[in-house]
Amino acid sequence: MIKIAIGLLFGVLVFYVPNSGKAGVSLPINLTFIGWLGFAVIAVAWRYRAQTAHFRPQPQPLIVTGGVLLLLPWLFQARGNPGVWVLFAAILLWCTGMRLQLSEQQKRRLCCVIFLLSLSQTVLCLIQSLQPQLAAKLMEYDWLRNHGRPYGIFQQVNVLASFLATGLGCGFLLLLTERHRFFAGLYTVGLMLLAFCLALIQSRAGALGAIGVIAVLLLAQGSQCWRRAWLPLIAMAGAAASGWYLTQHVQIIVDGVPYLLAREYEASTHERWNILLITWQMIMQKTWLGWGYGTFEYEFSRYVLAHPELPYTYSSIVGHPHNELLNAWFQGGIIALLGVLVLLVGWIVILLRAWSRNRINAAYALLVVPLLIHLNFEFPFYLSFFHFGLFLLLLRMGVMDIPAPVKTPSSGMAIQRAVFMLAGMGLMVFSALGLRANQQLTELERNNYAQFPHPVPWYFATQFERVQFDEMVALLMRYNTDHDDAQLTEFMSRAQRWSQRHNDRNIWQSMIMISRFRGDKAQSEALLAIYPRLFPLYPLQKP
Repeated sequence: MIKIAIGLLFGVLVFYVPNSGKAGVSLPINLTFIGWLGFAVIAVAWRYRAQTAHFRPQPQPLIVTGGVLLLLPWLFQARGNPGVWVLFAAILLWCTGMRLQLSEQQKRRLCCVIFLLSLSQTVLCLIQSLQPQLAAKLMEYDWLRNHGRPYGIFQQVNVLASFLATGLGCGFLLLLTERHRFFAGLYTVGLMLLAFCLALIQSRAGALGAIGVIAVLLLAQGSQCWRRAWLPLIAMAGAAASGWYLTQHVQIIVDGVPYLLAREYEASTHERWNILLITWQMIMQKTWLGWGYGTFEYEFSRYVLAHPELPYTYSSIVGHPHNELLNAWFQGGIIALLGVLVLLVGWIVILLRAWSRNRINAAYALLVVPLLIHLNFEFPFYLSFFHFGLFLLLLRMGVMDIPAPVKTPSSGMAIQRAVFMLAGMGLMVFSALGLRANQQLTELERNNYAQFPHPVPWYFATQFERVQFDEMVALLMRYNTDHDDAQLTEFMSRAQRWSQRHNDRNIWQSMIMISRFRGDKAQSEALLAIYPRLFPLYPLQKP
């Protein structure tokens, strides 16, 4: 069953399901991964039904402690913040993984699987960048909107980049420890392809992750690996240079018009730096308790509007400070910050213990570096649950297994198996319901909410905030047919609550139009006073 689960994972990472984007469970890739994870839990529970291991992982109390500290302030605000349950599930998965033995051979096989999975994404990467028409047909990829930068199955450029960088790290470690020239040659070809695609993506987080993991692996393996590594390193550098040349000089024809893939960094760098500085100022105002979970989008915008002296012009929605440490501190205060720091110390402890044993164990502990770097630039775990699972797996691979007494099967083990299988089935059911809801909501959204069900089916709740937004828009659509003033009243009530957490120009435009229609001068003027500052790129049409 485990081999079947691995095979299914390849399918999950290349199978595109039409959707409307965004993050979390709004992305089908996250839902399909949840379903796959449920199957994997069942497969592992079945495989280890009579485990009598002579080894067990070294306990890692700091990882659990850090996760719980990060979880606690979030739990107190769990209503309206469903992401807390993802973190809760991650802690349970970690605890489950710490009950399983991983031999060095199994760790090497896992590295190989991650390497091959990353190579499978390069196929999508090349299609999206170099074959715009085919990419549009296969994956609804909009070349012009994305400037030709591929995002694979993950639908976000930097998320793909950090995954390829992680795969590159796994492949490079396999290369350094491979004794057969033929397989070393195959690894080198795969690494060249990954380096070429990372250059196409033009992601700073991905490039830093790839360079960082190669550097630390070389340091961990010592001087004896340089003779084996210098030629592949030259080949990878040449592949990356070829990818860079293509982005700067080769034109791609889209709808008969030639375009370059090259992107500009200066404006993005300046904007993100200012966002970090403003976030720091806000944290200093509420250092201990934080601003609350799920409030960054709203609070950041209002803070910027209230402080025009800041060197930042609000022109687009900012939903994250682009740094997970500051994001945790901003939302959950000092307890959440402490949780992140304890997790970081926990990883350092894993690394030091592995280093004290041998170099290969230290190398496994360093494979998480690309994802750690990505966490300092963005928020990959909200966009890709697969990355969250990969992060936990790589952490577990870094943990050494130590001798332990042999355990004989007991009745308690049968109960544990049953619990894990029920949990796995629960994940698969949630995945199926979420995919069904996603498919229906996507069709309704693309058909301008025609025949939107009222009341909505119960399983639409798996889409959380997305269905709340769609219900608001559907109220307006029904009003155009029914002309029931109660529907406008309900919309305004929901829209005002929504606008206390999110900035959506379409919702604001509708609120302004309704206020004008109802003759509510005070409300319309209050909305009009803020709208042009929140959405300066989308001026309102005069009534």
